[in-house]
Amino acid sequence: MDENAKDLLPIGAHALSADPRLTYAVQDLSCTYGYNYFDDDLVRRSLAEHEASLRRTSRGGLVWVGALLLLVGIVWFVLAASDKPEKMAAAVAPPAIVLILGVVALTRVYYVGKRKLGHPFLDGYRHVLAAALAHGAPVTFVPAWLTGSADGGAQAAPLPRYSAPVAAPAPASAGGTVGPLPPKPATVEEYERIAEKGGWHDETGGALVLAGVIGIGYAAFQGMPAAYAAALLIPLGIWTWLAGHQLGQRQQRLSAEARRYLDELVRAQAAGAAVPELTAPLRKLLDRRL
Repeated sequence: MDENAKDLLPIGAHALSADPRLTYAVQDLSCTYGYNYFDDDLVRRSLAEHEASLRRTSRGGLVWVGALLLLVGIVWFVLAASDKPEKMAAAVAPPAIVLILGVVALTRVYYVGKRKLGHPFLDGYRHVLAAALAHGAPVTFVPAWLTGSADGGAQAAPLPRYSAPVAAPAPASAGGTVGPLPPKPATVEEYERIAEKGGWHDETGGALVLAGVIGIGYAAFQGMPAAYAAALLIPLGIWTWLAGHQLGQRQQRLSAEARRYLDELVRAQAAGAAVPELTAPLRKLLDRRL
């Protein structure tokens, strides 16, 4: 990307200030948690720092140690369990200890990560996003790491429930000049359309070629000429693989256009534009870039 995609905030200060009720709610949250959530630079910098800290925890040495202990413990346990019944109890004790140590290590990682997710700044920012959604403000995306979600799964720290919008005691104004949103190019729309396709061509193509080869071998060694018809699967498998390869190349070319579009959204948000919610393909592209 020409610009760092980390500069794209879930919601900017201009959007938080557009609705007086939301402005009042965010002001209250800023006072409660002790952070100015209208300061885009502060929010951007703090989010980056907390994300980096969480990544270090989830990819640190303790994770590797725990995974290695589990792997060794499972293999050792299976080998020990295959011993004579009268010796089994003594044989499985050491691998069981190794398994327990692995579980303890990974449990430690989980709770350290959960504690970091509970940092006051992040807790307050989740409330800010919840308030923005409740007031109908444009939230561009909710970072998966912020809610403790992996690949769209269960969330360790979901956005809190937010009650009915509160009334502001006085009108608020966004102030400043709000820049326009860049138009979405047709190439980006095409990327969104085809980004979720594919992924099965390589496996399917390989399976078809393998089935064709097995069929030919069966026909040759078992004396069953009809099995030679399986040879038709080989060109079908090659065609499937080539189709997937071409689709992958097309996706890669279009993803460059999509990244440039995200950079334009960064600039538009910095100019005060309210960036709408990203589509699922663009969110995934942004997650890979972060």
